Amino acid sequence: MSLRIKHILPILVLIGAIFLRFYRFEEFITFLGDQGRDAIIIKRIITFEHFPAIGPPSSIGQIYLGPFYYYLVSPFLLLFKSNPLGLALAVGFFSLLGIIASYFIVKQEFKITFALIFFVFVAFSKTLIQQSRFSWNPNLLPFFAFLTLYFFSQMLTRGAMIWAILVGAFLSFSIQLHHLAFLLFIPIIAGYLSFRIYFGISFKQILNRVQDDFVKILVSLFSFLLFSLPLVIFDLRHNFLNSRNLIKFLFEQSPAGSENVVARILETNTVFYSHLLQINVNKYLSLIFTLLIFIFLIKKVEIKRHLFLFINLVSFVSYLLLFSLFNTSRIAHYFNPVYLSFYLIVTFVLLNFSKKGVIRIVLVFLAITPYLYFNLKALDYLLAARGNNQIQIAEIIADSILNQSPKTPYQTVALPYVETDGHVRYFLEIKGSRPLPADTLANPRELYILCFEKDPDRPIGGCRVLGNPQWQIAAFYNAKIAKIWEVEGVIIYKLIHIDN
Repeated sequence: MSLRIKHILPILVLIGAIFLRFYRFEEFITFLGDQGRDAIIIKRIITFEHFPAIGPPSSIGQIYLGPFYYYLVSPFLLLFKSNPLGLALAVGFFSLLGIIASYFIVKQEFKITFALIFFVFVAFSKTLIQQSRFSWNPNLLPFFAFLTLYFFSQMLTRGAMIWAILVGAFLSFSIQLHHLAFLLFIPIIAGYLSFRIYFGISFKQILNRVQDDFVKILVSLFSFLLFSLPLVIFDLRHNFLNSRNLIKFLFEQSPAGSENVVARILETNTVFYSHLLQINVNKYLSLIFTLLIFIFLIKKVEIKRHLFLFINLVSFVSYLLLFSLFNTSRIAHYFNPVYLSFYLIVTFVLLNFSKKGVIRIVLVFLAITPYLYFNLKALDYLLAARGNNQIQIAEIIADSILNQSPKTPYQTVALPYVETDGHVRYFLEIKGSRPLPADTLANPRELYILCFEKDPDRPIGGCRVLGNPQWQIAAFYNAKIAKIWEVEGVIIYKLIHIDN
């Protein structure tokens, strides 16, 4: 590859990555209840109203993430004058930085050809592109997890204390983005043991290295605790609520399903490739592919030369196995800790499968061509006639409520129960008419119900409102419907007390 091409191709790939991540950006931003909830918290940070010690709740009950994500993206909400577009742009910006950083890391560890192929996989992944186009805490995890493993490999090979600090910090950041990042401990422990056993020549040398490593481990642990401090303080102040709920989930409720473990491994492995390729994949072919990759790498990878690759291989394999034990859905963002690890592994296989350059070129072409076709084809917004405009719609719904001049204190709630109204609450708050907190027991004077359900058999709308068991509605005593209207496909009920 000539020097000119070596410089031109990465720039072209980067331009493609930028285009796909920001084309028709505002039209297709996801801004729903979770994004609105986060925006409210971040808005209170930039106005110095409240500095949270915890982050978003996880999907497994009262187990909270750390607040790192809120503080990371908060400057963008300030920069964009409370427009939630700024939060989505923050994710796009940091994702782009992550792509560039991962390219240079791989270029340093391997050769430019290797880095370029890896760059193409990362830049044109539909899953990674989609996650970079809206604000949500798990969306940045692929890059933080990859950087954590890189800093750990540097700590072992280079020895400078800065790497130990970075390992602890980025492991903390990763876990605060999503709890599944806890599984990064497996490749870290396995990488350390393998590295030290491989290089241990005598007992005395091993002992000296362990003593030196002990200091680095302590520094990493201190760094981890330092950047996790808000969450630690929250736990101390609330009788270890977070820790107790996590232990209860793991040991009492048991995340592992009762299904056959082999079946769950097959399912997890298959769904992973489906997210990668954006097509349905045969479960047996996908398993054979994973096994062949693993066998090939075990024979080819030398820990001395390929420590970073080895750590990523352990991360990928251990993650698929351990995640298979969890009784949960297999949605795309649950695989965030290993996407970049897999792209690194596949690139290595493609370039080391044969010593013949022609065969390597053919393999790369056969891998990248369908990968690009299926991933780009899955990007609906490229050819869609119009966007969902969710930010604009949330503001319109909020304005329609404000037009009713709600009497304070008032409350909003969404139906059916799977829906949330954080996106509407956000605009109500920044426009100076904050509703009661969603979890308050205070009784409002007025209740505005946002019905996202369509039921043509109901003459007055799509939801059963009076007598609904939803607790906020049920607690609204002597209720009567004062008004019903529809805006942007949402039916809104205004409830007041009969004696009003």
